[in-house]
Amino acid sequence: MDIIYRQIREDDGYNWYTLLDTVWRDAYSNIFPKEVFDARDEHREERARGFSVEKFLGERKTAYVAECEGKLVGMMFGTLDSDYELFKNDYADLVVLYIDPDFQGKGIGRKLKDIFVEWAKEKNADKYVIGVLKDNTKARKVYEAWGGTLVDYEHDFVVMNVGYPEAFYTYEI
Repeated sequence: MDIIYRQIREDDGYNWYTLLDTVWRDAYSNIFPKEVFDARDEHREERARGFSVEKFLGERKTAYVAECEGKLVGMMFGTLDSDYELFKNDYADLVVLYIDPDFQGKGIGRKLKDIFVEWAKEKNADKYVIGVLKDNTKARKVYEAWGGTLVDYEHDFVVMNVGYPEAFYTYEI
C-alpha cells in the first residue's frame, strides 16, 4: 500500500469534503443526529465549489492530504493561530486530522500529525493543541497515546444550533 503525502490542490475540493463527510459519519453517528449527515451530503457539491487552496495554505497555515491509488484517505489542516480563546497567541492548532475509516490504524494520522509538527516547528511554534469532541473516545485514545495532556478547558462545538463539548490536548514541540 503506497501512501503519497502532499499539499492540497485546487482540484481536491470534492474529494476533501467526501472524505470529511465519510469520517464524520463514521466517528459521530452516535453523537450527531442523522440530519447533520444528510445535510452535509446534500450540500457537498456546493461546499466543494467553495473550496480554495487560499483558505488552507499560507504563511500561517498548512494543509496536506494522504492519497492511496488516487483516492484521498487522510487529511490535515493546521494553523499557527488557534481560534480558541485559551490557546490564542500561544499555541499552534492542528484543526483537522481525519483518516478514512478503512485506513485507520496504519500510521497515516501520525504521519500527517508529524508533517504539521515539523511545519509548526519551522515556524518557531513550541507547542500545539488538538480539539476533539469529548464523546469521540476513539480519537481521544489516539491523542492520549501520542502523549497529549488533557487541559481543563471545554468549548462547545455547535452543530445545527446544538452545542457538543470539545476536549483539548496540548503538546510540546
